[in-house]
Amino acid sequence: MSNLLKLAIPLLNSDIKLSDIDSTTGFVGAYFEDINKPYLTDHMFLMYDDAVKGNNVAKRFYKLSKLNSCYGKRIVTIKGKLYTVYIFTINSTIKRLRDGNIMLSVDQKQRILDFWDHKDPWITNNVLLGTMYEHPEPQVLPEEDYVPEWPGDEEGEALF
Repeated sequence: MSNLLKLAIPLLNSDIKLSDIDSTTGFVGAYFEDINKPYLTDHMFLMYDDAVKGNNVAKRFYKLSKLNSCYGKRIVTIKGKLYTVYIFTINSTIKRLRDGNIMLSVDQKQRILDFWDHKDPWITNNVLLGTMYEHPEPQVLPEEDYVPEWPGDEEGEALF
């Protein structure tokens, strides 16, 4: 995950915690762009592996689905594996970060530091010093596998 996304996730919604983006919940990655949905320009995507099961996954599913900034969710197939992608509407602070403007308030810096709980030395050092931005290539959600919606679509036949 890019350092830019590490800054953006804590600012996405105050109810998202570090435990929501760890391996026990199936977290795979965060992205600013979806090659399959290019019209979703002011959104951020959190992708989770559907093969991971357990109580943490159920809690995450319910919690993220109910957040006010959650635009929606969808199931995608990438290289034969199923993933759930949560789509979040991003706020003006994250838009500015994505576009290269790093002006963060003290409260926003504190929120980022509290979120990562000083477990990421890059975040701790650079948020405090204010030297935290290198303009990386945008993180793009991988392309989905083609899955026809209806078997027999290629002949124009319906199932019914």
